[in-house]
Amino acid sequence: MNGATLLVESLQQEKVPVIFGLPGDEVAFFEALRGSSIRFITVRHEQAAAFMADAYGRLAGRPGVCFSTLGPGATNLATGLANALLDRSPVVALSDQVSTDQMRLGVHQYVDLAAFFQPITKWSAVIRDPELISPTLHYAFQVARAERPGPVHLSLPANVLERECFLFNLKAALPERALPLRPGPDPRALQQIAAWLQEALAPVLLVGNLPLRAGAAASLRRFVEAYQIPTLTTYMGKGALPEDHPLCLGVISRHARGELMKLFAVCDLIMTIGYDEVEGVKPALWTVGNHKRLVSIDSVFEAEAGGILKSDLHLAGDLHAILEGLTALAPAGRRPWLEVPAVREAMRKPLQEPPAESAPLSPGSVTRVLGQVLPEDAVIAVDVGLNKYAMGLGYRLRGRQRILFSNGLSAMGFALPAALGARCACPDAPIVAVSGDGGFLMNVQELETSLRHRLPVVAVVLRDNALGLIRRMQVARFGAAVGTDLGNPDLPALAAAFGARGITVESADELADVLSEALPSGQTWVVDVPVSYEGWLQ
Repeated sequence: MNGATLLVESLQQEKVPVIFGLPGDEVAFFEALRGSSIRFITVRHEQAAAFMADAYGRLAGRPGVCFSTLGPGATNLATGLANALLDRSPVVALSDQVSTDQMRLGVHQYVDLAAFFQPITKWSAVIRDPELISPTLHYAFQVARAERPGPVHLSLPANVLERECFLFNLKAALPERALPLRPGPDPRALQQIAAWLQEALAPVLLVGNLPLRAGAAASLRRFVEAYQIPTLTTYMGKGALPEDHPLCLGVISRHARGELMKLFAVCDLIMTIGYDEVEGVKPALWTVGNHKRLVSIDSVFEAEAGGILKSDLHLAGDLHAILEGLTALAPAGRRPWLEVPAVREAMRKPLQEPPAESAPLSPGSVTRVLGQVLPEDAVIAVDVGLNKYAMGLGYRLRGRQRILFSNGLSAMGFALPAALGARCACPDAPIVAVSGDGGFLMNVQELETSLRHRLPVVAVVLRDNALGLIRRMQVARFGAAVGTDLGNPDLPALAAAFGARGITVESADELADVLSEALPSGQTWVVDVPVSYEGWLQ
């Protein structure tokens, strides 16, 4: 067989059901793909393909796969792969490349892709021999999945895909690049942490994304309840502990800085689970008030995590085993030291604005309606801007709902492609994309992808005709804003031009009615929601 056929068979060995991308002149690969079980989702921009693979990887529990042609097709993947790196999403990206004898500066469409992607992936390589396709691909999937997860990029020279190969071993290992194994938790470390938790009069827990990507939410809940620890989450950890849980304080935010300072000033133990500096939560936030111990639990060792925490005890390993081990050591009858509901409500005060139930709606009205209407198995993809604050801080997840943010990179244009990736990972779940008008129009072309591939989603666009967050930052600092006003097309007419349903809502009640119709319809909708953020989150 030739290299392209071996590549497709190797992808099938890795149980890849779908690839997101755009084809170019790599005809051998697509001929091999034609008779395979793999579905190819042709997008309208490679950035969107990478966002789709990112969302798919988060939800499916295995790496999402995206594909591009060489040159500009490959470089268009960059933002999506950088997003996957900083949000710890497992992605394997494949790109066509010129023949190996043409890989030099000055050749038409040649960019050194291995070097180009090296800073924004966990591993970037060129496959120069077809007989290395299978072991290299298998290793790439291992690297993408290994903690902390992230993207891998492989360049595929045209002559490697077309050349016949005879000596190959599907899923063979690359022993010289063996991945490290995480040990089980040290019993002495578990006993020390349990002793400190029992001694603590005022412990606080900060939870990042790790419990969600490790599938350890149930273990986390048992641990929190055993020690009765008030719990904050980051944006990426939102939902790791149910947001209606009596010990959940909600998402940590600088907008509640006053209440957080009061909380951290009196606490005597901070425990982090999956703390990740890339989320922007700085340890200086909690180093106030009395002396406190810091315990960190992660999937990687402290040096691998950046070393910023300077914890008294750092324990790396399997999160299930660590949490269950600590829960088994918990004393009976522990009671919470904090009136969590009262503190939670005080933290939410900046979100309280005069309710606007008719257009322009207030963000609180929008999140209230979404909370009432979205089913308990909904997946919500959220863009970047004030809409992200509204959903991160104001929306309370229920049941099995999942919410996807672009947080580490904070890339506008994420929500709509991520919703399509979510549709492929969760074919039976209601899928909603929540965007501002700025982010929505960055990848609006993927409405056509949604229709052509029958991937129905509901896009809720919070339209304030501005780059609202940037405008707010400029006004707060300088008293005026420059370059933040936006013009918008008629969004329902634009949706109709793509073949989708579109409507502008004029009240909260109408928004509820439209969503109740759209979600079970099996169609793609664009719901235009005029909003005003005046007086909110000041």
